[in-house]
Amino acid sequence: MVGFRKLWDRQGAQARTSARALYADLATAALNAPLYEQGAAQDTFEGRAAMITANATLVMWRLKRIDTPLARKIAERLNRLVLDGFDAAYRELGVGDSSIARKVRKLAEIHYGLGKALTEALNTPQSDRIGSVTDCVKRNAVSQDGKASLLAAYLLHNAGRFEAVEDNDVLAGKLAWTLPGAD
Repeated sequence: MVGFRKLWDRQGAQARTSARALYADLATAALNAPLYEQGAAQDTFEGRAAMITANATLVMWRLKRIDTPLARKIAERLNRLVLDGFDAAYRELGVGDSSIARKVRKLAEIHYGLGKALTEALNTPQSDRIGSVTDCVKRNAVSQDGKASLLAAYLLHNAGRFEAVEDNDVLAGKLAWTLPGAD
């Protein structure tokens, strides 16, 4: 029993550490100024939250391809960190306790909806993927008008990079975000 408990605790600690590293990197990437300056993302509170969701979806999409108990734990913890981040962001804006739950619930619904739609777009055949992701970005109004292809290029650029990363590196929280053309 003791051996099992140590293994369980070790996996939990690794999942926490990896999820924190992945969240810190995806949040930093989601707030990358050129994305907003070029119009790939909407420079509003909701637009920034959508970018966090889009980036988190890419990471969870990659974790799902690993399909191990540890990958599922990391994805679960990462999702929790994203939602906690939305809560913290509202608190930083001074939103009171009486309305914060409603606002976070609304963002969580958007998070799940966009995440599901983007995952479906990423799972389309490679030949259709750019069109599917661009349509998803347009439908969900994540980018500024007429700039959906810029955001789709960013997302697909990083999705392609993440596919090339070894599973053990992903599980260790090592994913590097870049803008297209910056590598």
